[in-house]
Amino acid sequence: MSGEMYNMKVLETSKVLSDRNALKILSATQKRPHTVQELSEELQTPLAGVYKKVKELENAGLITRKDRILTNYGKRVTRYTSLVKGFFVQFFNSELKITLEMQDEEKCVRLSWNPLMNS
Repeated sequence: MSGEMYNMKVLETSKVLSDRNALKILSATQKRPHTVQELSEELQTPLAGVYKKVKELENAGLITRKDRILTNYGKRVTRYTSLVKGFFVQFFNSELKITLEMQDEEKCVRLSWNPLMNS
């Protein structure tokens, strides 16, 4: 990944982590896989807004498509699961640091960055 693409991904991820609805979706999909419809109902959020946030989270690499299931109505829908185990935000000595713990198959990966650098 080029440096510029990496910086864009970091900035996108930083923005997503500061969004209340995105955090609700991450929390729900940490517990068990959800469809967009299930998330909309559980979080009492309009379906269109949930679709948008799920796409943002997926683009940022924070959630992934778990599988596709068949509904009672014969429609195939995608279930999403969180890749985030947790994250920490630190502000110390005028520096902001975000540390993200990601689930990568059977291991945990820790990523850290300062979203204020190179901005």
